[in-house]
Amino acid sequence: MIIIVGAGSHGLSLAYHLVKKGYDKKDITLIEWKRIGYGSSSRNASRYRYHFYSKENVEYAINAINYLRKQSKELEYNSLLLRTGYLWIINEEQEYSLFKKLDSFWSSYNIGGKFIECKYQLPYIKFEGQCYLAPQDGAFHHDYILYSYYYSIKDKISTIYDKVVSLIKDGNKIKGVKLSSGKEVYGNKVIVTAGAWSNEILSSIGINVPIFPEKKEIYITEPLKYFIEPLIINSKLQIYFSQTLKGEIIGGIEDKRDYKFEEFTISISNAIKFLKGIRQLIKGIEGIGILRGWSGYYEMTPDSSQIMGYSDDWPEGLFIDAGYSGHGMMFAPYSGKIMADLIADNIKNKFIDIFSPSRFKLNKLINETLVI
Repeated sequence: MIIIVGAGSHGLSLAYHLVKKGYDKKDITLIEWKRIGYGSSSRNASRYRYHFYSKENVEYAINAINYLRKQSKELEYNSLLLRTGYLWIINEEQEYSLFKKLDSFWSSYNIGGKFIECKYQLPYIKFEGQCYLAPQDGAFHHDYILYSYYYSIKDKISTIYDKVVSLIKDGNKIKGVKLSSGKEVYGNKVIVTAGAWSNEILSSIGINVPIFPEKKEIYITEPLKYFIEPLIINSKLQIYFSQTLKGEIIGGIEDKRDYKFEEFTISISNAIKFLKGIRQLIKGIEGIGILRGWSGYYEMTPDSSQIMGYSDDWPEGLFIDAGYSGHGMMFAPYSGKIMADLIADNIKNKFIDIFSPSRFKLNKLINETLVI
């Protein structure tokens, strides 16, 4: 029996790929505390990008986005995958030097962008200076990916709605999980895909994985005519935003917080800061207002990179796929595939070793600094 803890995008993708391999209800139990997509999977801005700081994440992104494109044609619902680009506004010489270096690095992977004069090429931006445009990046609709997975497998697996309070092990082997209801569910393979809550589950048997919740907020304005194509990032104003096809401006601010679990609310002061920021940067939106917003967690790690696979000192049969530090939704289709290959066929993709939980004690950190 395979037990998957967490019915977000990574848990559902894993279950989907196991079902494709012939597994069914007698083989797979999915356990979810609240509802499908309760955590980060339904609380994000739905963007994909190749452009990371570390070579490990760039290489992972290249593979993952290629697979995302393939999956978007295979899944039941249209995920609205669009190539819209990312645009970094360059405010200082130091930032320009960084992007010159990054552009050379990205060009070695054939994903180089270009420096542009914003006021000439994107006249709706109130900025006189250079920007860096990465046209290969884009957007999708997270719900259509999430529910494509769910509705294609919901009758082919067993699903339990309850909270996992502890793992069960016997010596050096995993045996199952204990639920808040007191029920015990037994299985010889347990995969923790519980996002920001993953360490809480693993620590029940003395395993501490450095995954920490950092609350983030997203704001959406009333709709305008669609004219902002790329995701725009301005580090000086600590803001990022883009526009939906409907015309709403969607984004957030860089609001550094202590790592802890908080209520899923939004801050009025931060919403005002976001509104002032977009009005300062975009022409013709002076009267626009916030329509709605939501909050969720980045599941942060010390090197801002994901944790996949297992550690050799863990109980046999215990696995993890979590800690994506704000870029998990776009990686979910690919991570589900390579985790399914590992669990079902013992095929170990190179990224399982690269992003292994063992890297923290071996001091082989990825150090991803380009977190948005």
